[in-house]
Amino acid sequence: MKKFYAFMLMAAVAVGAMAQFVSDGTGNVYTFNSLSQIEGTGVTLQDDGSYLVGANFTISEGDVLRLENNDVIKMANGVQITIDGDADFAPADTAVVTRDAEGSNPKGFWMLGENGNAVLKNVTFEYVGVVFGGLNSSLQADNCTFTLHNGKSSSSGALSFNASCDNNVVENCYFIENTVNAIGNGATNPVGIIIRNCLFWHNVTTNRNKPQINLTVGGAYDVLIADNQVIGGQFTMSGGIGLSNMMGLGHSGMNVIENNYIADNRYGITTIGSVDAYILNNTMIDNCYETNPNNGGSCVSIYDTSSSANIYMEGNWMEGGLWGITVPTGAPNINLGKVEDPQAEDYNPGNNTFVNNGNGGVLYDLFNNGTATIWAQGNTWNVIEQTEENIEEVIYHQVDDPSKGLVIFMPPHQDNTGVQEVEAAQQADGLYYNLMGQPTENPTGGIFIHNGKKILVK
Repeated sequence: MKKFYAFMLMAAVAVGAMAQFVSDGTGNVYTFNSLSQIEGTGVTLQDDGSYLVGANFTISEGDVLRLENNDVIKMANGVQITIDGDADFAPADTAVVTRDAEGSNPKGFWMLGENGNAVLKNVTFEYVGVVFGGLNSSLQADNCTFTLHNGKSSSSGALSFNASCDNNVVENCYFIENTVNAIGNGATNPVGIIIRNCLFWHNVTTNRNKPQINLTVGGAYDVLIADNQVIGGQFTMSGGIGLSNMMGLGHSGMNVIENNYIADNRYGITTIGSVDAYILNNTMIDNCYETNPNNGGSCVSIYDTSSSANIYMEGNWMEGGLWGITVPTGAPNINLGKVEDPQAEDYNPGNNTFVNNGNGGVLYDLFNNGTATIWAQGNTWNVIEQTEENIEEVIYHQVDDPSKGLVIFMPPHQDNTGVQEVEAAQQADGLYYNLMGQPTENPTGGIFIHNGKKILVK
């Protein structure tokens, strides 16, 4: 009996030693300075002015955790900070959250409150990730850096979403050399999000089969990925941008990938499953680092065994891939250009450009291994003269294999006849003219008329 009581006493002591601080949820605002003055939080003020977080703690619903200006937070190995209330991480100038020592792998921040919103601004997260989720909450991130994330908080991303939520915005942020993808969510929890004007640089350093931006789409949630730079580290497994609906979720939202510069990835853009997406005015360069062309290396890959995807592509520049556009299987509805009736609902001027996409000494602008007809009019193909005979050489479709879908590619892109006077003027002076007829000697980017031809200046 004595041994039994002694055992119970030891167990009670052990449980007490493992107990963590949980705020009382009465509307308090906590800072790391105030937490360092509360016994049992595991937060201590260091001699250098930083705060060491040596134990897990929880901020309850109704309370707030705030980062103050110039805070430096160092998290110990395995430490997780759970925020069920609000995260006010918006210092006036800067704050840093990092690990406490080389070799430490903190689990980072878990912001899980259904009603808890998060504002992240001017913060550098180093070796530490953020997991967010809550049906009635949203995350706003601006001018933050996520770098060297260790993948311990989530394998879904340095910034990951583990529950469906809407009105999330990530802009002007930097995602640098994280071990997993930069932004992601689970296969069953689509989110509404805007990702805009961010730099994604050499993420997925573990070289796993993940894109740098990896989002499940579905439901009524809208996704906009626009004006970003997505630069790969020439890794053989990790890609650029991926949208997927592998669980066949119902969807009514709009998904747009627009005006991004995507380079040096295994592939540029991929959609998997029942995905509706507009892919507009993106520049994709040298997304070719797949070692086996049969497994990838496309500027754009549209994979749809459900035969229910709807993909609209206009104005994209695709260069240096092992393939231009591939449709590995299925019968998705793909509109790369449909110019016959400008008044039709599915009118698409095309204006996609293909440059030097191929492998094994063969050029592949468009490879239709699926069974659906693809409209691809109004585009500029990688041939010297845009004739039907020439274009046929860079497209694989029903003509090559009767079991495949047909690609309707004639007519190709035609110069705008409304710029004839501009063309005549520049033939005399050699200047570049924009499409409004305004001249310049040194164009910095866009479509211009030069020596009688429409060209894209990058």
